[in-house]
Amino acid sequence: MPAEAVSRYQISVIFTDECNMRCTYCTTAKRPVTITSDRLRALVDRLEETSPVPLDLNFHGGEPLLAWDRVVELAEWIAPQASERRLSLSLCTNATFLTPERARFLAERDFNIRVSIDGRSKSHARFRKSRDRAGDPEALYADTLAGLRHLAAADARVAANMVVTPDTVGDLLSNAVFLIKQGLVHLVISPVVGMPWEDRHLLELDKQLRQMVWVWRKWMRGAPRRQHEDLRRSILSEIDRATYCIGERMNQPDARVLVIGPDGRIFGDEPDIRTEKALVVGHLNDATPFGELPRLPRTAFQLMYDREFYEPSVLRDVRRTHRLLRNRMTELYTALFGRAPTPDARFEQA
Repeated sequence: MPAEAVSRYQISVIFTDECNMRCTYCTTAKRPVTITSDRLRALVDRLEETSPVPLDLNFHGGEPLLAWDRVVELAEWIAPQASERRLSLSLCTNATFLTPERARFLAERDFNIRVSIDGRSKSHARFRKSRDRAGDPEALYADTLAGLRHLAAADARVAANMVVTPDTVGDLLSNAVFLIKQGLVHLVISPVVGMPWEDRHLLELDKQLRQMVWVWRKWMRGAPRRQHEDLRRSILSEIDRATYCIGERMNQPDARVLVIGPDGRIFGDEPDIRTEKALVVGHLNDATPFGELPRLPRTAFQLMYDREFYEPSVLRDVRRTHRLLRNRMTELYTALFGRAPTPDARFEQA
């Protein structure tokens, strides 16, 4: 079968399943598996054989900085491809292992960096626990803040991954203000999966999200124009992400999405410990070109809903929270920038 025409690849590499944290709400496996240099070399070789269409390459974990040498290898090995294709690099981290030198390395290579931080210490340390320093989540929080400072000093592009729970939803707005004061513009607001969202929690989430328009309006009065565009794009990204999470479309409908596990398995969408077996489409040891790998008939979230990998009450809450998030983000965009373009129109323009 000939390789299908692909206009863009979005490939995520899970460098390791290991993490130095044990966040209460995390559904990622914590297996002692780290990707090898040979597997990364195989990935780069396979990409060199694919058509030179744009490539978004995401560095993930676990905590990818636990495999820092592998992060450096892949960043350096993939760099020559930037002369043949548009290359975008991103990395998701809890920032506890960042140093000034590592922050500069990432900034100099133009990484987009997403730091897992829920806001102020009260909210962040409530559920983000330590694996090795049990009982001392505040120390890890201090390390994350230090990592943010290193990234700011290196002039890196940074977004915040904010997990919001029923227990912390009442502090969402104040946590957002705190992160904005740290210089962050893109706030990835992630309602937690697996904790029960009662009606009162949804009402509070609605209230907190509605008030964000006043925060961003005030911010825009003092921010440079180029950051206005960063905010505009970040809100559109949140609308698209929420739409994916409620199962109504692919995460990146204009791209071929693949995820490389540390053991070499290739997934057709982002796996977690419950869904990974259903998402496997190949292995790096196979000779099958990326364009010939089978496409999943359903996204990871659609599979969750169809096969009920989670309890029905959990799936109901995912849909309710993300529908609410999408509606409020759409209203926020309209209030700040005018009517939001449809997702299809956005991807056609990309």
